Amino acid sequence: MPIRGRTPQRPEAPHGRSAVKRALLDAGRQLFAVRGPNSVSVRELAAVAGVNHGLVHRYFGSKDGLLGAVLDDLAHQIADTVTSELQPIDLDDSTVDAYWRVLARAILDGRDPATLQSDFPTVRALVAKGRADGHSPSASRERAAHVLALELGWRMFKPFLAAATGLRLDDPGVARRSLNRAVGRLLHPAH
Repeated sequence: MPIRGRTPQRPEAPHGRSAVKRALLDAGRQLFAVRGPNSVSVRELAAVAGVNHGLVHRYFGSKDGLLGAVLDDLAHQIADTVTSELQPIDLDDSTVDAYWRVLARAILDGRDPATLQSDFPTVRALVAKGRADGHSPSASRERAAHVLALELGWRMFKPFLAAATGLRLDDPGVARRSLNRAVGRLLHPAH
């Protein structure tokens, strides 16, 4: 099937709907994670993606539409890597870190994730795990929230946690093992 649309002026520029959308998602992931949506312009997103800024609006409707699509894309990538046991993911995983950073910066910039992100597949799996373990819907959602708070807190505030507690968190293995134990206690409490 031929790729439709104008040929880009630069040969290395993405061409075709799927390539342009992927380039914009990648640019959004990069820029939103570092500076947050309020500090990034549509023109800057397009420049990093190597496309015309009008394509942000064509494919995502707005900068917030792209932000939501970035969050959804990262959430689905994470969900695809989570095992059926819902084991924690490596602390150094760049996709997970990018998701948390984009989400945190969006929230700090005043965005409501409920209006940006259309699906929360990993959270849905955590809640379902609680239900399968015999917990009420409310207790399952609460347990999922605790797991998410631990993951987010450790990922975003590891330097503070190390300084404040004196823990040696410069070794990623130490931090990961500690977090895994805490998440494990939440997911698999002793009866």
